[in-house]
Amino acid sequence: MGSGQPSGARWIAVPLLLAATSASAVAGDGWRGHGLYRHPEGSWYRPFEELPPLPEGIIGTVRPQPDAGPVGRVNTMQDVFKALQACWHPPHGGGYSGQEVTLRLSFKRNGEVLGRPQITYYKPGTEGEQREPFTRSIRDAFERCTPFPFTESFGAAIAGRIFAFRFVDARPM
Repeated sequence: MGSGQPSGARWIAVPLLLAATSASAVAGDGWRGHGLYRHPEGSWYRPFEELPPLPEGIIGTVRPQPDAGPVGRVNTMQDVFKALQACWHPPHGGGYSGQEVTLRLSFKRNGEVLGRPQITYYKPGTEGEQREPFTRSIRDAFERCTPFPFTESFGAAIAGRIFAFRFVDARPM
């Protein structure tokens, strides 16, 4: 054989090595390859739990603000929501409708909407015929106000990231 050891010695060394590693795992050293360790009372644990994942997107609520002024250059996440809040005008009429819509979308680096926005949640209001005017007002806000005037660095940082805008009609009656 090419290793210089007789074949019988190799057959003895392998079982001894396996027995030693399994004895240390049973004795409480743990399975180091799997990150599991045994408490003295016998339960298994991971000493360093995995970190929770980052959120999938940027989430914020947009409520009607009739006195909101226009936003200049958009350079922060808050500015995005403020700019949209200044543009959105829910339909006039019966006051509080109680409707909510969550819309997911992304932006290009120049402030344009990337792709087609998706409605991921809709909570009906007090009257069924209010749905169409409410969703139309949201669509109009994006058509009227985009592209947002992103700064160059902010546009590069958020291009393609998912935003979730939760539109809530919570005006007092």
